[in-house]
Amino acid sequence: MSSPKYAKVLISEHYYWLPLSQSIVKKSFLVEPTLCLSMPMEFCFSFFHWFLDKDDSFQANKPLWSFLKDEADHLRDIGIDAVWIPPAYKGASGDNSSGYDVYDHFDLGEFNARGSRRTKYGEIEQLHDAINALHGYTKNASGALVPDGNKRYIQVYGDIVLNHRAGGSESDFWQAVRVEKEDRTRERWESGYESGLIDIKSYTTFDFPERANQYSDFKWTSRHFDSVDTTVKIRQDGNDFIETGGKDGKYIYRFVFNEPGYIPQIKNFEKWVSLEKGNYDFLQDSDFDYGRFDVREEMKHWGTWFSAKVGLDGFRLDAVKHITAGYVREWVGHMRAKANKPFFTVGEYIAGDTPMLHSYLTEVTAKGSYPQDISLLDFPLRFKFKSASWSGQSFDLRELNQNTLMAEQPAKAVTFVENHDYQFGRELDSHVKEWFKPLAYAFILLREQGYPCVFFPDYYGSHDKDNHKAQPSGRDYISLLLKLRKQFALGDERFYAHSDIVGWVRMGGVSNAIGAMAVTMSNSYSAIKAIRMNTGRFNKRFYHLATIKLVGNQYVISRANYDVFGSKSEGLMTDQYGWAEFVAEGGSVTIWIEDGVGLS
Repeated sequence: MSSPKYAKVLISEHYYWLPLSQSIVKKSFLVEPTLCLSMPMEFCFSFFHWFLDKDDSFQANKPLWSFLKDEADHLRDIGIDAVWIPPAYKGASGDNSSGYDVYDHFDLGEFNARGSRRTKYGEIEQLHDAINALHGYTKNASGALVPDGNKRYIQVYGDIVLNHRAGGSESDFWQAVRVEKEDRTRERWESGYESGLIDIKSYTTFDFPERANQYSDFKWTSRHFDSVDTTVKIRQDGNDFIETGGKDGKYIYRFVFNEPGYIPQIKNFEKWVSLEKGNYDFLQDSDFDYGRFDVREEMKHWGTWFSAKVGLDGFRLDAVKHITAGYVREWVGHMRAKANKPFFTVGEYIAGDTPMLHSYLTEVTAKGSYPQDISLLDFPLRFKFKSASWSGQSFDLRELNQNTLMAEQPAKAVTFVENHDYQFGRELDSHVKEWFKPLAYAFILLREQGYPCVFFPDYYGSHDKDNHKAQPSGRDYISLLLKLRKQFALGDERFYAHSDIVGWVRMGGVSNAIGAMAVTMSNSYSAIKAIRMNTGRFNKRFYHLATIKLVGNQYVISRANYDVFGSKSEGLMTDQYGWAEFVAEGGSVTIWIEDGVGLS
């Protein structure tokens, strides 16, 4: 079935894709119709990282939103099709918050709350300017948005945190029970020490006085959450006392009841969440209770408002393993229906293997009354990259093409090398070592499977901060790989693998393909390895375009004749059946291009 025809429509200072069969909103401006594809774009760029300073030197000493606006044309030039922006709303730690400790979803850097008007990333006006720049629109002298026909539209994916809220004020007492952190099925109901029904005060009052009911008058109290990990005070058997809470505390405190007369009366952890720790509904702070209709409706209201307010094209859903899958399906379906827009959606489900990812995808995309098409971040592949980088030549490279979402459900896999949760300094030894990153980026950018995403510090670089070690910029080699993907990583793929070298051939032969490309990568220390691959080109010379590797603390791209390859440094010939022995240097990735063509 062909994709439905859509048109760009200007509504409330942003352009949207609406079906041509739908009536156009009054006062909107209709421009040229085009096809809206249900599949995602070619490249995504994750435009932030955890250790960015508020106005970091790697964002030109200005707010991230302003830097993103200035970089919009550069991102177009290198072929980026979509940008994933960080949580744009006010966090509990104000302008030092990365956004995942959400305080107020409706404050996009507009209200003086949590110690500042701006978020870490800037003010609301700067956010609008950045998104309009990515979409290719500028304001004329009268203040109206004008599309620039010479600027390609870059999609914007918002980071959506639907799981929890932080930074509230002290609540009234509410009944709860202690739950063991490492086994959520173990609730301490028995009599005795630190057991039994208790009343707790926690930080679960959110009335947002600075916003004064603008955009929403919903007030959050203990009844709207199902659990917390921090208490102000505990009351039991007429005695008031304090227990150490938060990450250092022993317990989660699950609220037991809703207010009198509310149905359902009994609260519980959600179903169809991860079964790690028995039930992984609770993650942090004050956990939303999606058993309540008012909570479900408020977050749908916010999502509709936020999508329209900033002009989003898709969503990255945070921490979906902690949210009941049924509500993810409900929320995404509501967003698409209200906006008449096929928002691309990718969920963050952290898992080291694929069976749970397949089950989750089935639950959201094929179950219920209104199943919703989504993708997932390919964490199994990313964890293999980490293992390969730490294990060196003892890692079997064949594992990269096994037991990953990219290998098993490539149309649903968003592939990545690094992210803000596992980058250097976030957890001990959690990061992908720098020597392996060119190999990993080649694996996701030049393969046929998956939807690849580039990470901010891997491209721009970073500086030392806290436990984070400065990372070298990969701008030159990533830009080369992006260009190769557009011109050569096209057509069918033939993949070959040994334990210490893998390679693949992209056959070309389709629209926009310049020619055939062979890629090899090896983890064998100080050795040249070869792998036999069929190119589909008979008696054809393939020349060495580039070898990419880390030398010291810098990425080096060696072009043209590469003496390390000896007689093959000037190229190699396929036989009468299209086969050839392609080589790679240990710790590097090498690109070979068929003779007679080149990068444009």
